[in-house]
Amino acid sequence: MTPKVSSGTCLICRTPITKRKALKHGIECLQTAGWPTGKKPSLIIMIQGQRSKKYWLIVLARHDALLADLDKLIRDVWVECCEHLSSFRIGGAMYDSDDEYSTDAMAVPLADLVSPGSTFSYDYDFGSTTSLDLKVIGESPVTPPDACLCLIARNDRPTIPCDICGGKAGFILDDPDEENAHYYCSKCLESTELDPEYADIISNSPRDGICGYVEDPIAALSWYPSGWSADEIVPEISGDIQEDIIFSDEMEMDNAIAAVIQDIGPDIDAFVEAEREAYGEEDAGMAGMSVLAFCTFMYTLYKREIGVWDATSVQNCLVENLSQNPIYPDDWAENAVPALCRFLTRMEASGRLTNASELIAALKEGEPDFQEEVTSPEKSKAIFRHILMEAEEMGVNTNDLDEFSTFAVKELATLAGFDLENEEVQDELIRQIEGGQPAVSGDELRTAMIFIRCEDFCSRFDDETVLDRCKKITGDLFDHPATPLLRGDVILWSAAIVYTACRDAGLIRPGKGGSPRLAEEIGLFFGFERSSIRNKVAALRKLLPD
Repeated sequence: MTPKVSSGTCLICRTPITKRKALKHGIECLQTAGWPTGKKPSLIIMIQGQRSKKYWLIVLARHDALLADLDKLIRDVWVECCEHLSSFRIGGAMYDSDDEYSTDAMAVPLADLVSPGSTFSYDYDFGSTTSLDLKVIGESPVTPPDACLCLIARNDRPTIPCDICGGKAGFILDDPDEENAHYYCSKCLESTELDPEYADIISNSPRDGICGYVEDPIAALSWYPSGWSADEIVPEISGDIQEDIIFSDEMEMDNAIAAVIQDIGPDIDAFVEAEREAYGEEDAGMAGMSVLAFCTFMYTLYKREIGVWDATSVQNCLVENLSQNPIYPDDWAENAVPALCRFLTRMEASGRLTNASELIAALKEGEPDFQEEVTSPEKSKAIFRHILMEAEEMGVNTNDLDEFSTFAVKELATLAGFDLENEEVQDELIRQIEGGQPAVSGDELRTAMIFIRCEDFCSRFDDETVLDRCKKITGDLFDHPATPLLRGDVILWSAAIVYTACRDAGLIRPGKGGSPRLAEEIGLFFGFERSSIRNKVAALRKLLPD
């Protein structure tokens, strides 16, 4: 059987090469590159994925380059996603990015540790770990012209077949119901029922598909020879394709609604008028909004004009899309399907469709699932997480309940499609903010904010042991008569709860043992020094039942 050839490119002269011939070509190319020479030889290092050796890099390292420099190059070119910890293993010794716990930090010259023929390894992220193998494959009198390290060759972007058509895939998409990711070309991605919002461009990295990793061509560019551009590192076409697929831009939504109105706008207006005469102004408005939203989803997400609607897509649209309305009156869930059924009956009477009875049966069959989705705690949690992230990005003080609540009401209105520039909408929002009773109490709101951050951190673990412990601790604190969660920084509370849960699970142990890296990860994730977290943990322990 003929072995597969791992193709790549020399980044100095841009000549196609193979991994097997990379050293020979690299030495020859360096001799004619016009780069400076040093008093001591530079090392030529090959880096490749431990599990997927189709990913490889060739690096030229000046004699005084540090392990920390190599760590930075690997992060920028291949692995950085969330500032996780990393570690080199050389000759039985560990060199960690966390120098507080490491006996040998990374501030040491490479040349003091390795020489031609040396092999060593590298790990990034001790939750979802990406492991690399490194080998010093040669040396050269030539030195990098602009820095202590320079990337001189790398593998070409792998060709990964589309799961559906077998053509070249451009996107990776994680299916929440399956363990393995899927790969799609742009056309096949559009044809799937999976949400393209979760699609990412396939990365030229062994960390592809892990922990939301996305290539950063700007960061990688700093390690390339001069003459390269970011667009050459990550092909520009990928961004164009993604924009064509992902349905999130407000202007695109406006265009979608305009397309619906242009096609069946008069029919919707006539339906709303009939609803007004039969049920009154308020119910007619609710029915009209439901129909317009439903039709917009069908025309855009399902690519179906009303004349070709089918039972399957109509039911899916009801259960998976219309149910996600973030703001709805108490009786909307029970009235939405009857309103849609009346609309379909009217559209058949006007000759716009011929299978109303089939579509109505599909809607009624899906109605129980629709109502369950409307009131789903998971839906509420997802919306709350979105609002929390938006608030933090906008600089809202999430420790100030009044400020956060005001922002949340406005964000919910935006998610529901209300025009915040409309005076009537503004007046209603003011009434809700100033005079309305909050849907949840202050301690419930803060508790939700605290626990969601715990969930986000615990997503790195393979099981729910730590998350379940976080849930128990949060519940105990919520039930405490002193209501401690109403005071103090919500993020610090999250950090302390996670730290306590990890310690209870034996993942962090006081004194010797345990995982100092995990303790450091907690500090980095939540943005607090470990001393602050440990002080909060000590206070937290006193509040928990024996």
